Amino acid sequence: MTDMVIVEHHLNAYINDQLAFKLVCSPEKLDALVLGFLLSEGYIKNPDEIEFIYVCESGERVKVQLYKPLPLPEIDHDTGSNSISCGNNRKIRQAAYAKSLMPLPVHDWSPETVLMLANACNHNAGLFTETGGTHCCAMSIRDKLAFICEDIGRHNAVDKTIGQAMMEEKNIAEAILFTTGRIPSDMVIKAIRSRIPVIASHSAPTDEAVLLARQFNLTLIGFVRGKRMNLYAGK
Repeated sequence: MTDMVIVEHHLNAYINDQLAFKLVCSPEKLDALVLGFLLSEGYIKNPDEIEFIYVCESGERVKVQLYKPLPLPEIDHDTGSNSISCGNNRKIRQAAYAKSLMPLPVHDWSPETVLMLANACNHNAGLFTETGGTHCCAMSIRDKLAFICEDIGRHNAVDKTIGQAMMEEKNIAEAILFTTGRIPSDMVIKAIRSRIPVIASHSAPTDEAVLLARQFNLTLIGFVRGKRMNLYAGK
């Protein structure tokens, strides 16, 4: 018997012909991944800013052309990271977030929808079933399952789901996002930037994720298991 092993794919993303970031990901839905990353990381505020997005045949390069110039920080060509940082002090980071993020409007949600999304991930994550090596995200719009995305990285799975919603012109302001992964502060920031009002997880949030969710009116739910869940922020 031979086990299937999950594929680790390396992607270089270029914005206006300049290398902007590198991602290690699963090789599916790369256009959605890059589109979601652009929105959730603050490169764009809406998809109308994009003239076109092109994924090369091998999937190793994705080219994004914006209608307007976008100043980009220099990145480390080996790691794909840049030197931007809010510092190590929590108060400094929170002050920086307060300047760049907007509070979300209050959004009604139902426990039944959250449980439905958790069940959808449990029973429809094909790559995880085959390999045991992915995280899964599911999104609902108006309490109905919209789609499911998987990736080796939990942040990538979130970005693919956000990007898929943008490609299908879904109203993200009415979405609930479920993830199988832990929810750290940077994932909460992705949700706030993307204007997703509710995020839930099979796992736990971090303390700073809870603080940010409460500060910006994001409904944050953890430990969705069986018919139980913990509400950390929101109503």
